[in-house]
Amino acid sequence: MKRFLKGLAIVGSLVLGFVLFVVNTSVVLDFFFWRDVAGKVTAARIRRVQPGMSMRQVVHILGRPYTMLSEEGSETYNLSMRSTNKQGANETDTLDIEAWMRQATADSAVHSSSVGSTPAHDRSTTFTYTRPVAWAGRYPMLWVHFDSSAHVSSVYAKVYRPYSVLDDEVIYSLSPPSEWNSNLDHLESTFD
Repeated sequence: MKRFLKGLAIVGSLVLGFVLFVVNTSVVLDFFFWRDVAGKVTAARIRRVQPGMSMRQVVHILGRPYTMLSEEGSETYNLSMRSTNKQGANETDTLDIEAWMRQATADSAVHSSSVGSTPAHDRSTTFTYTRPVAWAGRYPMLWVHFDSSAHVSSVYAKVYRPYSVLDDEVIYSLSPPSEWNSNLDHLESTFD
């Protein structure tokens, strides 16, 4: 019986030590906040982007996104920006973005939409203005979503905590009226 209790105490100590290590590590890493943000992104500029704006208007406000992804139809189009420094990211050359969008939206193939089996042409496009940061305790992500007419349908920002036991935090959500809109707005503490 003594051996069993001693073994149980050792296992319990190991489990408790592991749990304390994970909690302490997540708390410590939570203080290491890094970000890799493209273009001219600031809290004030993010708020200027509104549903219904064109891609050209968004690029004028936020600058060039790191990636653009257009899905559905007969193909998926992905354009990754190669800029790695602030000067390269701040250069707003909308010509290649517009050419890419013309190519992506010219895909008029009728297909089954993801909502049902009704044939439709429903292409969604997403501009991503941030990138994940390796080994960061926290980092922000910002997406601007466009509908099939290439106009803003929603803006979404989140802070990821990859090494934390805590949930990722939605810091901004803007879309046409829905229950998913967020009253939270922590853009200044994240993007400024």
